[in-house]
Amino acid sequence: MKPAFPILALVFASFLQTSAQTPEWKAAAASTVITPTEPMYLAGFANREVPAEGTAMELHAKALALQDAQGQRFVMVTLDLVEVTAQLRDAVAEAVKTQFGLPEKALLLNCSHTHCGPELRYTELEFMNFTDPLRKERCLRYNAWLKDKIIGIIGEALQQVEPATVSYGHARCGFAMNRRLKNEKPAGDPYLNSPNPEGVVDHDVPVLTVQTAAGRLSAIVFGYACHNTSMSIKQWHGDYAGHAQQLIEEAHPGTIALFMMGCGGDQNAYPRFSPIFSLRHGQSLATAVEAALDAKPKPIHGPLRIDWQTTQLDYQSTPTADQIEKRLSTGEGYEKSYEVYQRKWDEKRLYAIKNGGLRDHYDYPIQVVHFGHDLTFVALSGETCVDYSLRLKNEFKGPGALWVAGYSNDILAYIPSRRVLLEGGYEAYRSLMYWSNPLHPDKFADTLEERIIFKTQKMMR
Repeated sequence: MKPAFPILALVFASFLQTSAQTPEWKAAAASTVITPTEPMYLAGFANREVPAEGTAMELHAKALALQDAQGQRFVMVTLDLVEVTAQLRDAVAEAVKTQFGLPEKALLLNCSHTHCGPELRYTELEFMNFTDPLRKERCLRYNAWLKDKIIGIIGEALQQVEPATVSYGHARCGFAMNRRLKNEKPAGDPYLNSPNPEGVVDHDVPVLTVQTAAGRLSAIVFGYACHNTSMSIKQWHGDYAGHAQQLIEEAHPGTIALFMMGCGGDQNAYPRFSPIFSLRHGQSLATAVEAALDAKPKPIHGPLRIDWQTTQLDYQSTPTADQIEKRLSTGEGYEKSYEVYQRKWDEKRLYAIKNGGLRDHYDYPIQVVHFGHDLTFVALSGETCVDYSLRLKNEFKGPGALWVAGYSNDILAYIPSRRVLLEGGYEAYRSLMYWSNPLHPDKFADTLEERIIFKTQKMMR
């Protein structure tokens, strides 16, 4: 009798070859237009409260669903919007958990922060003193419509997942510049909103690709840390991130391109405020993505491990009703250039005190997604300044690559680093007077960076 070893060896070799050819991931992407269908006000700039004058570029919501070999799922949604509110994220997360069985922690919402998108308002404080009687009605109607559109593409992506290879690579792009320039004059803000070529930046362009078993590139997720404020037209537009997504999809027909905003709270695209500059920046970013593709992204493996936690951010103080009423009546402490906004902030804080009280802390959400040992993805909430991504990547001790996104899940405020907070200026303090959802009583305590970094690193470990 002939030995069976050669046959068994051939069978085993065939099994290994088949297993190697079978992708361990399942994935699918979906996209939908979320451009308002009725007149709405533009968001982003405090001095530009006017309805949009038409559409220069369609706004999109896009979803990428990923499933590992064990059946664990993760969905990332990118939005051509100025923000993601906690109300929107909670409503979508609850709906997809009920309809599709997706755990709430397995859902990521990230916004491009385009300032040519519609306002998202939910609370009574946000509608105070509006003179347009249709503004609130249309805004709330858009919120409900937007939620349904996002749920729809999540369901579509989850239902269409197919075997795929997921890969990671990166490149660099240089148009982002730090926008905090030290003010050498004795009066005014200590830091000006102005290009600072010596300031810290993060020019990394992380890229995640999805390729079907048939070899078709079905999705490209790419990130960059820079404000989408390279134009200020009074029309709907996705800014440089919209151009980049459009150019990538044109270069790769049938592929859905998703832009993931990084920690760009103190970063601007320069030069700016012109449609031609927005297009050029979009071309630069799209070119960087192509460079990352040329560098042959490496396949990443599972399993998916997902964590969602909060850390408590404290405030430096909480004003009393007496303090606010005195300031409103006397005008003491108001600055001439900002008095209108400071008064509005005081009026809203006083209203909150008389209707339940001001919050004394904020529960800050952090999301960490491990792709096996090949990639760790960190989603930070708020308009996170660049120091966070730089520090996390500098101190990262784990295997594989690290991708840090800001502007995710709850755009609660600017999140300054301790350095920025102590320096002062717009990101550290002044921006809070424009925020109503949530309403903050004062600037954050200088413990915020250590609490966010400590919690994030603990989750990453």
